[in-house]
Amino acid sequence: MVYIGVCSLVGSISVMSVKALGIALKLTFSRMNQLVYPQTWAFTLVVASCVITQMNYLNKALDTFNTAVVSPIYYVMFTSLTILASVILFKDWDRQTPTQIITEMCGFVTILSGTFFLHKTKDMVDGILS
Repeated sequence: MVYIGVCSLVGSISVMSVKALGIALKLTFSRMNQLVYPQTWAFTLVVASCVITQMNYLNKALDTFNTAVVSPIYYVMFTSLTILASVILFKDWDRQTPTQIITEMCGFVTILSGTFFLHKTKDMVDGILS
C-alpha cells in the first residue's frame, strides 16, 4: 500500500507540474518566451524526477503484488489525489457551477464503485465467490 500511495501522490504532483509546464510552453510558442524564467526549468525538473520516482515505486508495487490488485488501487488513489491537488492548486471548483461539481463527484463515485466491484468479483467462478 505504501508503494502505491507514494506512486499515486507523486503521480498527482507530476500532473500538476505538467499542467504548469504546458502553460509555459504554450506561452513560449505564442512568442512570450517562458524559457528564461527559472520556474519553467524547475517544473521541468519536477516532472522528470516525479516520473522517475513514480515508475520506480510502481515497479516495486508490481514486483510485490499482483497486477490485478495494484492497478485498481493505483487508479483510484491517483484519480483521488489528482482531483484534490487540482482543487487545491488551481482552485478548479471556484469556476464551476454546483451542477458541474456534483457531476464530477458522481463520475468519481462511479469510478470508485466500479473499480471496487471489479476487484471484488474478479475471483468469482460461475456466480460463486471462491
